[in-house]
Amino acid sequence: MGTQNEILINATPGETRVALLEKKQFVELHLERAHSRSIEGAVVKGRVSRVLPGMQAAFVDIGLEKAAFLYAGDYVADIEELDDADEGGGRGRRRRSRHVPNIETLVREGEEIVVQIAKEPIGTKGARITSHVSIAGRHLVLTPWATKVGVSRKIDSDKERRRLRDIVKKVKPEDLGFIIRTAGESVREADLAADVKYLTTVWDDIQIKKDQVRAPAMLYQEPELALRVIRDFTTPDTKRIVIDSPEVHEQMKMFVDEFLADPKPRLEHYRGADPIFDHFGTEATIDQNLGRKVWLKSGGYLIIDQSEALTAIDVNTGRYVGKHDLEETVLRTNLEAVREVVNQLRFRNIGGLIIIDLIDMESAENRDKVNKLLAEVIRGDKAKTNVLKISELGLVEMTRKRTRENLVQMLCEPCSYCEGKGYVLSDESMAAKILREIRKDLPRFAGRKIAVTVNRRVAEQLLVSGRKSLEALESELGRELEVRARADIHQEQFEVTALEEGAGMPLSIPWLDAPVDEEAETAKAESPAESGAAPEPVEAAPKPAEVAPEPVETMPEAPTASETSEPGPEAAESADSSPQEASETSTDALAELAAEASASAASPEPEVEPQETLPTSAGTDEPEPEEEASIASPSSPPGEPAATRAPASPAAMAASPVVAELAEPVDSAAESPIIRRSQANREDS
Repeated sequence: MGTQNEILINATPGETRVALLEKKQFVELHLERAHSRSIEGAVVKGRVSRVLPGMQAAFVDIGLEKAAFLYAGDYVADIEELDDADEGGGRGRRRRSRHVPNIETLVREGEEIVVQIAKEPIGTKGARITSHVSIAGRHLVLTPWATKVGVSRKIDSDKERRRLRDIVKKVKPEDLGFIIRTAGESVREADLAADVKYLTTVWDDIQIKKDQVRAPAMLYQEPELALRVIRDFTTPDTKRIVIDSPEVHEQMKMFVDEFLADPKPRLEHYRGADPIFDHFGTEATIDQNLGRKVWLKSGGYLIIDQSEALTAIDVNTGRYVGKHDLEETVLRTNLEAVREVVNQLRFRNIGGLIIIDLIDMESAENRDKVNKLLAEVIRGDKAKTNVLKISELGLVEMTRKRTRENLVQMLCEPCSYCEGKGYVLSDESMAAKILREIRKDLPRFAGRKIAVTVNRRVAEQLLVSGRKSLEALESELGRELEVRARADIHQEQFEVTALEEGAGMPLSIPWLDAPVDEEAETAKAESPAESGAAPEPVEAAPKPAEVAPEPVETMPEAPTASETSEPGPEAAESADSSPQEASETSTDALAELAAEASASAASPEPEVEPQETLPTSAGTDEPEPEEEASIASPSSPPGEPAATRAPASPAAMAASPVVAELAEPVDSAAESPIIRRSQANREDS
């Protein structure tokens, strides 16, 4: 009894955990949460959303976030082409040499089909589905897509295989097929008949529900984890099942009495004060096996690295130095490592491609010993595996079927600090990077005193080891650079803040900075006369009354009352003469206006009026909107207020001798004290 197996069930309202113990060793952990029940094995009615002839596959909407993937070889209407389940074991399998028809001949977009989820969504991949539906019972597996009876290959006795096949053929319906599971060995005829009856009823319910619902819809879902434990994990070697929940214990007791044959496993209700996993010492094992490094009893260790493509396992001697010679030390380490590797694959539920890097062995005999032991211990793994022999490089290549997320994916999430990379820039690298970034942007700081806010470790690096580099940068800046440490800032992030106002940076305005092509503007103005076509007549405006123009409000620097400025003589004369000249013929009017403009530009400014008011563009009936722009004149003495004018047209602006400049540079730091915020290899905060 001491070598028999045990099953521990920790059931809470939100989560159920199951620990499988074989010879008192914790070998498998299964977990199911209330909001994310396993959908592997569920039968669904789906709708084909897309057919891809180039991939011989289709995507099917089954009600999940991502469409499920259906390969053409997993959807075959002709069931007679399928293998005998006796050879395939488990779900029905197709012959690899069998010709797979084109996916376009099997399904079409919008068609509703009944499929089963063979593999749950893992990571970024959607679910894998098949039309080869199979529903598992305690001793049998129903295969409605075939009519044959198969027997598990793990049942070795030919006499027992024939007995079981004859019993099932006698009690099963003619249109359904069954596979006898390993648990069905030596089972009575009445127990097999009860299993046939139960599975047939389940299939009939699926057929009825299929015609009543529209896709996507769930037709059948596997029982909860606690009940699946009894069906899938109990064997004649199971000593007892210990449950800490009274409700789950009662539910499982009813299930065992109704569906399990003798000898039934013993159910026990755990009533201890400590949590059940802590009482049996399994909680600490979970935490240990989530690590990257796994120690061996001899002193060696394994390094397990999981990636998207494969899982690499490295074997090292560690503290184990052996007793006699190197080859014996290597052999003992590899033999111990092989056993632990299989345990880790089962416990972590690692699937896909697996590479085991053993310690090199010179003896071919020793390599054979390791190969034989690996093949022996891996038989206890229910997942399908394919193992190749040790290569000359000392590598073992193998595959393990992956149907659900591994332990790390179930219990963990990517690190929020390093974003799943497993590393960050060192404090020394960040210190050097910050100094480079500040030196690159020295013109932006314009001689101002600045402060840099960094992580505490980076601050220590800047002030101690990188002190000389910091002083050199301060010499270039001409001011002291203040280093501030902050605990809540990321190690790869820093902030540069201006501590005082400066002259600011020049602001470039394209339409002011662009050079003016005077010849092009003159040619454009004279183009109507040169073309020989008579210009359109300009309607003469009535002569306005000779009154003083409305005063234009100035914007002095000091906050004083509004002041008005009289227009210059040239502007008044231009305003009086424009309506009269417009009444003449168009050609003469344009010529005289050009002469007037040239004379006005050549005349000096009146000494009594330091400000200049630019006239509005000629030839318009109404003045421009009353907006003012403050522009500094080159002739204005320092400290004088900027001239005020109404906006002019682009042509008048180009002809004006006044060069517009900004009165004061824009101080970007005045708006926001943080003038640089950066985070290496991360998005700017």
